[in-house]
Formats: sequence, structure tokens, C-alpha cells
Amino acid sequence: MREIQSYVSFIFVLLGSLSWGLAGTEEEIQRLQSDVLQLQNQIRLLQKSLDDNSAVLKSLLEQVNDQIAIANVHMKTLAEGIQAQRVEQGDSLAKVRQEIQSLSIKWDDTNTRIAAVQQKLQSNQLQIQSLRQIPSAGSAIEPDQVYSSVYNDYLMGNYELAIAGFRDFLVNFPDNEYSDNASYYLGVCYHEMGSYEQAIEAFDQVINLFPKADKTPPAYYKKVAALEQLQQNLEAIETRIKLTTIFPDSQEAILARHELEERGIDASQLKTGR
Repeated sequence: MREIQSYVSFIFVLLGSLSWGLAGTEEEIQRLQSDVLQLQNQIRLLQKSLDDNSAVLKSLLEQVNDQIAIANVHMKTLAEGIQAQRVEQGDSLAKVRQEIQSLSIKWDDTNTRIAAVQQKLQSNQLQIQSLRQIPSAGSAIEPDQVYSSVYNDYLMGNYELAIAGFRDFLVNFPDNEYSDNASYYLGVCYHEMGSYEQAIEAFDQVINLFPKADKTPPAYYKKVAALEQLQQNLEAIETRIKLTTIFPDSQEAILARHELEERGIDASQLKTGR
């Protein structure tokens, strides 16, 4: 740009020299000077345009530098976050490994305990098998031991085995203190197996042979359930009424009374015999 200005100045100097040293009309000199002035104005406009463009480029360059600086900050933050996540993941993996190891140890310990329980259970089963055969009169095995072995079959859900055991117990020890229990649980086993008629027979045996025993109220109540399974609803209601009349303070009677009330029957207004 400075070279252009120097060139224009040189033209003015040359024109001045021509005005003095060369022949020519005054009009031609003026026209030439006008052209030079126009050229100088154009050069000034070009200079201004270049200055404006330079300012715009400078502003854009500053914005780009600012964006690069912001991006560098974000990149640094992101890198630190990734590094922190890697560290945290490493800690989490270490904890998971520790938990797996701990669970493995607990699992081994559980298996050991299960094995011990199974061994003990097998030992108990052997003892039960030795007691399962009902001894003849005069044997050294006590009736309560026999009852306990059969009752254990009931608790384990071996209902068929328990039924056989309870029936044998009642044949061999009909007057034993556990006879009412044996009759009651015999009925329960039949009920659990869906043999409701046989269950009712067993519960009636408790009711008829042991009218004051502890298992008599629950025998009434379980009999009601078996009757309803057979759709004998009228007899079920009558059995509830008997239960509330004969054993009014028992827990089973309270339940039966509530069930009667749900059916719109006031047990206190009824009287029935056994």
C-alpha cells in the first residue's frame, strides 16, 4: 500500500514538472490531474476496505482462539472425568471380586453345613426306620418313641407312610395317651391327600372315642372342611353348631361361630346335641 502511495506522489511530481517543462494546453493538464485524483480516491477506498477486512479477520481469529481455549478446557475436564471413572470402575471391580470371593467362601461353608445336615438326617432316618416297625407286647421300645417316629413322617410330608404308622399305632396302642393325636393326624393326612371320606371317619373316631381330648375341637373343625370339600354343606353347618355348643370357648369354636355369622346363622339361638 505504501508503494502505491509513493507511485501516486511520483505522478503528481511528474505532472508538476510537465506543467512547467512541457508544452500543452491547460485543459489537458487539469483533466490529467482529475484522473489522478480519482485514482487516489479509489486507492483510499481500497485501503479502507483492506483495513476493515483486516479487522474482521482479526476478530474472527480471536474468536477461533477463544473457542480453541474453551475446547482445551473441556478436553482436559473430559480426560480427568474418564480417568476418575477408570479409577472408580477399578475400585468397583475390586469390590465385586471381593464379594464374589466372600460368596464363594459362604457357599462352600453352606455346602459343608448342608452335607452335615444331610448326614444327620440320614442318621435320623435310620433311627426312624428302626422304630417304624411296631414292636410286639413286651418290647423295650416305648409307645411315645413309636409315635414320634410316625409323627416325624407326617411333618416331612410322607403322608402315606404316616397313615400306615398311625393306623398301626392305634391297633397296637389303642388306649395310649397319644391315641387321640394319632387318630387326629391320621385324619389330617387323609385330608391332605384328598381322601375326604376317610378323613371324616378318622375325625369321627376322635370325636366319639376321645370326647374330652385336646384334639377333639380341631377334629370337629377339620371335619367341617372335609364335609365342605364333599359339598355336604348342611352337615358342615350342623358340625359347626355342635362345635360351638360343646366347646364354646375353644379357638376352633370362635372361628366356627364367625363362619356361621357370615352365613347369617346365630349359633347362640340354636341348641343341638352331639
